[in-house]
Amino acid sequence: MRYVKLLIASIVIAFYTLALVVDRAAGVLFALLLLCSLILLASRRYPDDKSFGQVMKGYWPLCLAMCAPLVAVFANQLASGHFAGRTYDPLLRLAVFALIFWILSFLPIRYMKHVQWALVIGAFLAVVKIYILTDGGATRYGTDFIPIIIFSEMALLLGVFSVFSIAWNKPGNKLAILFKIAALCTSLYVAYLSQSRGVWLTIPVFIALACLVTKNIRTSYKLSVVVFFIILIGAVAHYGQIVKERVSVAESDMTQYSGGENVDTSLGIRLQLWRGSWVLFTEHPIFGVGVEGFPKALEELSERNVITPVAAGFPHSHNEILFMMSRLGLFGLFALLALYFVPAYYFLRDIRNDDHEVRYTAGMGVALCLGFIVLGLVDVIFLWWEIYPYYALSIAFFLTYIIKRKKILAEQGQLS
Repeated sequence: MRYVKLLIASIVIAFYTLALVVDRAAGVLFALLLLCSLILLASRRYPDDKSFGQVMKGYWPLCLAMCAPLVAVFANQLASGHFAGRTYDPLLRLAVFALIFWILSFLPIRYMKHVQWALVIGAFLAVVKIYILTDGGATRYGTDFIPIIIFSEMALLLGVFSVFSIAWNKPGNKLAILFKIAALCTSLYVAYLSQSRGVWLTIPVFIALACLVTKNIRTSYKLSVVVFFIILIGAVAHYGQIVKERVSVAESDMTQYSGGENVDTSLGIRLQLWRGSWVLFTEHPIFGVGVEGFPKALEELSERNVITPVAAGFPHSHNEILFMMSRLGLFGLFALLALYFVPAYYFLRDIRNDDHEVRYTAGMGVALCLGFIVLGLVDVIFLWWEIYPYYALSIAFFLTYIIKRKKILAEQGQLS
């Protein structure tokens, strides 16, 4: 089993290293994990002599929450009588969460700690990628295999995960601290180069979370860090040309939209799509218009002069909640809320734990959920295939780490 555990750990390490920079890497590596899980399950190999059911006991609400979007799609297709198998493919990556969660439980915590360096390397590779694709910030590309705004948020999360994983190291390991702070800085630079205002909105949220997680640091030190970041953000906003341009564009968009001069600006289209999505939800409140029916529904709204033809050509609502509500109705709304808040619950209950490893790992999980929630207010994240394995694997990994750490503490008689 030692080689099997090494294989599992290697796949996870490769995932966080390559998922954002190599096309299809996330899907292939996630599929390998799933295959390993099925093989071990079929061969009746169990972690810590616990069956699949025993490992899942106590976490069945989480497993159900990860299946909720698939159920919402099935409910819509059952109600409409129109079935399309391709819509299930990305959702199955969430639905198999239980199998990913189970196979990670084979890993001893010393193997899991090695993943911290994949987080760091992943952040470094992300900044190299965006620097090349944007010509050092001179241009703004739309997408390669993942849109720039989604890529930037996932890279920013890698930086946050990296700096939180300092808790996994022995105290005083200055070299590890240096690399991880550098990873955070590079991920912030990725956010800057992305010119994505939605990604920038998540940065203050992560700062507030860091203040919450740092339990044993003086309040004065926390305030000093907050003040430093406020000054830093202010300086970037004042002197950074990219920020100035994006803020100026936003102001111009709102002026044109409110004055009726041009409603097809970047922000104007978003506002139209939000309004249109709400109209679709009110007209189809239970099951929505369907995943496949959304483009046609926008065209009909355009014909009714609810939105412009330009807005009708966009693939999504630029708001995760409204997108789910318009396509899948109340089923979609509840599925998305479950996807956000059920995992968040499992992490939030340990956010003030006395053990720093448990606490900071819980912070990683909360950061993941909050990052998706906040960015989801201005964009749609669960539209891109790479995101499904990223979300499912990260939740499974952080939760497994917490479980393993608590077990060690219990054996040592130190669990509070």
